[in-house]
Amino acid sequence: MKKWFFVAATIIMTIAMSGCASSKGSSGSQSSTPPPPEGTERVILENGAYAIFRFDLPPGTTWSDYSKISAEYMVDERNLRRPQRNSNSVRLMGNYREDQFTPAGRTNRNFNLGDGVDSANGPYIMDNSPRTFASMGAVADQWFTVEYDISGAAAHAQFNKNNIPAPNATGPFFFGLGIPAHAEGASSGIVQLIRNVTLHHASNPALNVVSTGSGFPEPTFASFVPIQSKREGGSSAQ
Repeated sequence: MKKWFFVAATIIMTIAMSGCASSKGSSGSQSSTPPPPEGTERVILENGAYAIFRFDLPPGTTWSDYSKISAEYMVDERNLRRPQRNSNSVRLMGNYREDQFTPAGRTNRNFNLGDGVDSANGPYIMDNSPRTFASMGAVADQWFTVEYDISGAAAHAQFNKNNIPAPNATGPFFFGLGIPAHAEGASSGIVQLIRNVTLHHASNPALNVVSTGSGFPEPTFASFVPIQSKREGGSSAQ
């Protein structure tokens, strides 16, 4: 009798957990994957796509007061084996303007990286530093931190220095980051958890700015189209 009660209880608990674990991606479809922890986004980045994060400065501060951006990542063993895009350069993209992001499809918002003579990719590669999973200290299922240069000193050769905010600019500022896969398609993207995306004040950590997401109601990217990357969790808007 106790055995049957235990089996029945296990079945009920499994069904309940499956119902609670559903979460919304960019397609709005339901998934059995548990939602990411509070304050964390689960991001799937394919084919050189980046997740957009917004920064709003505290009163009395300007862009010149800030020295770098950092983000914490977690990747599992399977995704650590997937080839990275851009010859292992884990890039910081930006700075973008709010009006450069437009609705894309039914569920996303995007800055179109474009192709060929219409490419808007190179002019926004603010940090093009080579970083492999090994050099970033990535260990499966453990958090690791990546720091990004915002001065333009590590920028791509095609970077447009006019995309560095003016010293007295107050924002908002929009940057793209993440670890995109080389391959195209959502099923080939690198799945990663991202948290604590932070713009660091040069002298006063109390004035650091932790992004709460893109600031848009839709999952927002800098991506080639069609968009096959996904975001879930993080701010209530995403």
